Amino acid sequence: MKNTIFASLPSVVLGVIIAIAPQTFAHACTGHSMLGACHYSQQAATGIGIVIALLGIISFFVSRPVRVGINIAVALDALLLLAVPYALIGICKGQMMHCRMVMLPTLTVLGVLALVCAVTAVWIESRAKTA
Repeated sequence: MKNTIFASLPSVVLGVIIAIAPQTFAHACTGHSMLGACHYSQQAATGIGIVIALLGIISFFVSRPVRVGINIAVALDALLLLAVPYALIGICKGQMMHCRMVMLPTLTVLGVLALVCAVTAVWIESRAKTA
């Protein structure tokens, strides 16, 4: 039971934070007349956070081997979260824009935390059960 909580709870908590942060304090900059790349990165990050949270909730109710697969999916989603602002969509070029100063570091830290927690959960869940 302890392994189930350790493997599932971080995904739920981090997924909720990843989903909420871009819509609240780590939002995209608002100084554009048209929607920019930072807006689309914000929307993608919110969606990725929702998926991570849902995978964490599902992992409370499944068997151990399935939790390993779910945590692999969470790790891949965390990598996707890191790729969105850096490689896939991007953010504003301005160094003093809110998206670069707040949103990018927030998503980076949350993505790395989600990745580390998911990889650790995969390692713990995939070990042979000791009697």
